[in-house]
Amino acid sequence: MLRRLAILPLLAISFSIAAQSAPDVPPPGHLDPTRAITEPVLFSSVHQPLPEQYIWTHDKPDQSRAEREAPRAFRVNFHLDTVPQSATLYIAGPESVEVQLNGAAFAHFATEPHSRLDMQVFQADVTHALSPGDNTLALVTRGGERLVAKIITTPDAPPILISDAHWQATFYAPNSGGATWSPVEARGGIESNIDFFQWNHDAGLYAWPGYSGTSPFLARAWGTAKKVIDEYPGGGSFDCLDALTYRGDPPWPCEFTVHLDPNRPAGQYIPGITLDFGREVTGRLQVVSSTDAPVTVSIAYGESLGELNNEPYLGEDVLHLAPNLSGTGPKSAFRYARIRFLSGPPTLTFKSIDLENIYYPVHYLGSFDSSDPLLNRIWETGVYTSHLCMQDDIWDAPKRDRGRWMGDTDVSGRVIDAVFADHFLVEDTLTRLIGEAPIRGHVNGIPGYSSYWFTYLADYLRHTGRIEYVTSMHDRLVQLLEFMDKDFDAQNNFINHTKQWLYVDWANGLNGDTPETRKTTTLEYIRAYREGAWLLRQIGDTQNATHFEQRAAELSKSDQAGLASDGTYGPRWQTNSMAVLAGAATPQQYPAIWQNVLANVGQPTYRPDIVSPYYGSYVLDALADINHRDAALAWIREYWGGMIAEGATSFWEAYDPTWPKDDPHVDLQADDTAGYRISLAHGWSSGPSYWLMEQILGIQPTGPGFAQTTIRPDLVNLTWAKGAEPTPHGLLSVDVRHTHDEHSMHLVIDLPAGIEATVLYPLSPGTGHVLVNGAMHPSPPAENGTRVAIVLNQGGHYEIHAE
Repeated sequence: MLRRLAILPLLAISFSIAAQSAPDVPPPGHLDPTRAITEPVLFSSVHQPLPEQYIWTHDKPDQSRAEREAPRAFRVNFHLDTVPQSATLYIAGPESVEVQLNGAAFAHFATEPHSRLDMQVFQADVTHALSPGDNTLALVTRGGERLVAKIITTPDAPPILISDAHWQATFYAPNSGGATWSPVEARGGIESNIDFFQWNHDAGLYAWPGYSGTSPFLARAWGTAKKVIDEYPGGGSFDCLDALTYRGDPPWPCEFTVHLDPNRPAGQYIPGITLDFGREVTGRLQVVSSTDAPVTVSIAYGESLGELNNEPYLGEDVLHLAPNLSGTGPKSAFRYARIRFLSGPPTLTFKSIDLENIYYPVHYLGSFDSSDPLLNRIWETGVYTSHLCMQDDIWDAPKRDRGRWMGDTDVSGRVIDAVFADHFLVEDTLTRLIGEAPIRGHVNGIPGYSSYWFTYLADYLRHTGRIEYVTSMHDRLVQLLEFMDKDFDAQNNFINHTKQWLYVDWANGLNGDTPETRKTTTLEYIRAYREGAWLLRQIGDTQNATHFEQRAAELSKSDQAGLASDGTYGPRWQTNSMAVLAGAATPQQYPAIWQNVLANVGQPTYRPDIVSPYYGSYVLDALADINHRDAALAWIREYWGGMIAEGATSFWEAYDPTWPKDDPHVDLQADDTAGYRISLAHGWSSGPSYWLMEQILGIQPTGPGFAQTTIRPDLVNLTWAKGAEPTPHGLLSVDVRHTHDEHSMHLVIDLPAGIEATVLYPLSPGTGHVLVNGAMHPSPPAENGTRVAIVLNQGGHYEIHAE
């Protein structure tokens, strides 16, 4: 069982903080430890969800703050034929609980005020308070918004009592006379709903006997640490440390052993070790004891050594191990784990201390490889980052926030579409993000994030062809567009009528209701209206499609009136990039936007001009749209490559190449804060992975399910590149390379049947004829004569070159 432990004074431990140099990373193709698993072990096959339910009072939607914060009372009657030899009561959810058993006050619990855990588990031995026959348990709670309780005899035995619909509840008012008891609101088993696992709400429930807190469709795999990087015996000693990193078969011939110093002062000189798993991982630590007596250890995680040693996000948790049994730490994301050995007999032995890797099973269908090893690592790191965020839904990050955010999904979802072709998790995430009809609010409460619901759904439809899903969302799609339109006055000025949080990026002037956020949010709306109209046309709603096409045109016209004197949308990268992507900026404005704003991309930035890796994806897209892929590729190498140079094995929530390098994690700035709280695995930072496939390989679906596709390869300054994307018809692969003449390109395409592809092949100076499989092919000029358009309307193998 787990309970939170305050971090002990530095005096009690003497771990060294290792230098923050770029650590070793797995070889190419091996960053994701689950990539080679072909038969995943799903949680549905190894875990039966617990029966106890969350319960609460039937609250009114319009409750006042006083009503929300009022104490509540719960009670239940239960019968025992005999009193068991041992019985333990467990309670979680409220901030404090007063317990009465059979009419007598029994216990009072309260959460630790500085804990980051939303729910903490309280427990008490109730054996001697129980009676044969009828019993009554009553609880008075304060704080929290749900309650779970049970009484068990042993961790593996069926419970004597659980919280469920048989309980009663009332608002508690001392000395108010007779209370009116009503049936509780039963909200379902504590492992029955994906929403229960979001936002780290359940991080404290790993002290709950039998709790897994993992959706049945997730899988698990076991992994060992790459190395032990810190060991502190605390006056005692360790034996067989190599057993913790051994990966072969059969098992290591000895077990990891800790010899405790019997003379050490209580709470001081606590022995411990730090494990390095070699990369960012999601899951939890499992400790398997082979000691014939109880053992107590503590567990702490860190995405970096700085976080681990200074401010672990979930704090330090105590794990009580029964003789010869195992236990697990909380579920999170980390690279480093510290285990300290708090108490037990003089000699402690352990069969293993391993990682239980918790992941969403997918196949790597899409691929990218090129002549630049750094770009290959960037692509792989972005894909791995997106996969780490595929948990109970598509989350922003597996450490913090562990929740659905539409802006994050707009970026990581495009990687998922291009590489994994997932349907289930994507659709569940989109459905939960928009909410039930009728729509009465913005997605995530952010107007700009409502716009990204449409832009990502359009990308999803182009990649997957899941027209039936879009059709099922028709009413909500239209309702959200109409709700968004309320934010404009009669003159098409964005007035934030819905009074929501305006957010564009974590930068001054782009976070909060400011002129710049209003300007950029308007551009995001224009883009959403156009994509929303495209979606509506695909499902036959031409009337609404026409209306929102007109609204996009009207807003674009109004937006043009507010241009800066230099023909740009002001000095910010974010705003100008969105103007390009929204189609509000015309091609005639591209030179001014490039020369006055986007040519500065890659130059050192300092607040307030910082850009996050999230909005960096839109900057990359805009640079491609204005035909400056060379600048985009250079920035990818510098910016995302800079994270890798500083040791990243997944891409960070925030980054700037100018930030200090001694302890990079503590200097990251995002979310209106800085430091170790910032995530080192954030899906919104994975944009280069899809960008390399769209802009270097040139694979760009334009119709639902790749029915119409553009293939526009551009090597920029690479020698060669190759890869593939999954389509509903099979893999579409592209192999493009320079021949002996660096200005000539040899292009090989394997096109599945059912796809009509327009290949935009580049023309070099002096090009004569373009041949397809050795024969002339109709190829009218495109892009002002710099390319030709070759239409391939049959599946097959195509080799294209010029002579």
